[in-house]
Amino acid sequence: MKKRIALLLSVAMLVGMMAGCGGGSKDSGGGTTTTPAAEAGQTAGGTAEGGSGPAVPAHKETLVIGTDADINTLDLQKQQDQINNIILKNTHQTLVFFTNGADGEERFVPCLATDWEFKDDTHIVMHLRDDVYFNDGNKTPMTAEDVKFTLDMAMENMVASNLAGYVACNVVDDHTIEIEIESYNNEFVQTLASVPLSIQSKKAYDDGVTDPFYIGTGPYKFDEWVEGEYCRIVKVADYWGNDIPAGENLAPGVSDAIEFRPYIEASSRVIALQSGEIDVCVNPPINELQYLEEDKNITVFEQPGTRLFYFAFNVEKAPWDNQKLRQAVACAIDRDAVLEAAVYGKGTLQKTILNRGLWGFYDDMEGFNYDVDRAKALMAEAGYPDGGIKTTLSYASGTPYEQIATVIQANLAAIGVEATLEPMETATLKSACVDGSQELFLWRWNEDSKVDFVYRDLFYTDSGSNYHHYSDSKVDGLVDTVATEKDPEKRLAAAQELQEYLVDACPQVPLYIANLVIAYNKNLQGQYLFGGGNHDWRHAYIAE
Repeated sequence: MKKRIALLLSVAMLVGMMAGCGGGSKDSGGGTTTTPAAEAGQTAGGTAEGGSGPAVPAHKETLVIGTDADINTLDLQKQQDQINNIILKNTHQTLVFFTNGADGEERFVPCLATDWEFKDDTHIVMHLRDDVYFNDGNKTPMTAEDVKFTLDMAMENMVASNLAGYVACNVVDDHTIEIEIESYNNEFVQTLASVPLSIQSKKAYDDGVTDPFYIGTGPYKFDEWVEGEYCRIVKVADYWGNDIPAGENLAPGVSDAIEFRPYIEASSRVIALQSGEIDVCVNPPINELQYLEEDKNITVFEQPGTRLFYFAFNVEKAPWDNQKLRQAVACAIDRDAVLEAAVYGKGTLQKTILNRGLWGFYDDMEGFNYDVDRAKALMAEAGYPDGGIKTTLSYASGTPYEQIATVIQANLAAIGVEATLEPMETATLKSACVDGSQELFLWRWNEDSKVDFVYRDLFYTDSGSNYHHYSDSKVDGLVDTVATEKDPEKRLAAAQELQEYLVDACPQVPLYIANLVIAYNKNLQGQYLFGGGNHDWRHAYIAE
């Protein structure tokens, strides 16, 4: 049965007036750039005109994006999924904005907060914009009370781990807050650029508005979601940032509406793009790129990515609590064959567990290269000289996991490990990983702004995303050191030691970083693409 959620707020009539685009983005980093159009300054909006906001270039009314997944919720603090955040960054805005290095070395800049400073190690004073209001039909001003409400509420939801170390938010005045944290943290301010921490309306919750999380301060607002078919957002005619010059983070967009349509079957996305049904094809199948490249109406864009695909163990399940055995499996995996089978070689192999482009990335350790003889020797050291192990490899159904699993199954058979393949729906796999019922599994992780969202989320004791169920006091201590050490040399040394230690402990086997490959209508302008897939469509449009 189709799930239909209609907007409960009044939707203003769409007029030729520009509406805005704001909101922070958590995803980006090294190996990620704007598209050539954006690099050339062809961002949406044109030039400012007489104080009435940027002039609107001729454009198609609705930008249609074909995605490889459907959203599951737009309740910001009860999700951390990429597909949801891609939509939410258009309708909501954060205190801090992640630039992805577009403005030089400074990667975190003001958004709803105008500035901030550490008063001491545990107190951060932030000043807020005084011209922002919510898209609730009443232009309710955003104040410090909304910020406090949002952060306090986050500590009661699944995104609480994003605010590790948060103690309290104290309201100084309507546009000034003081955040208290347990101890100094190198990345706490960066945390505030995370989409799930976008500022929400306290008044909407207090007034009992149905689904108050739909109300944001962004240039777009939610219109309608038909599960399995589309999610549509529309411009806010009276967006508070309408007069912000084009090219700036909070500047208005162009498209009157943006529609996200899920096409789970990759070939269906390709057909939809070629027929003009959609304007953007996210993650087109690599084996069909040739046909897209031959189409004069389509642009195929490729660049190094940031999303790490990996093979992993539930280390609480015997026999995978045996480190030597995990290392043996790591040596048995032919990652070159995995890369070719999964993405036709369009990616980069690596040894470390950290996403490329993040601070402190280190990949010069010995690691575990493909070496069947070494794998068999380690099997003997682990107490399994003749193999004889039966296990299950769980993974999300479909590409590229099916291809990866098949290669690894054959690799493991060569050292006496019989792996039964267990494909399942992504949500089911995630549940299995959370409760620890899985044995071996395939997963991916994309993080480009904060190293703590890798170290702490994936490997810290009792983290909700620690699907390895790995616990090591030394790792926990090094993670804390990387987060709190002020001396840059000591911090970098701790980061390198942590990566070397985790690679040797082997709760996971990094496989490859997939290239970003995306195809779109040749007239697409103003897009900003991220290597891990958290693309920014706020200023994008189809030029006419």
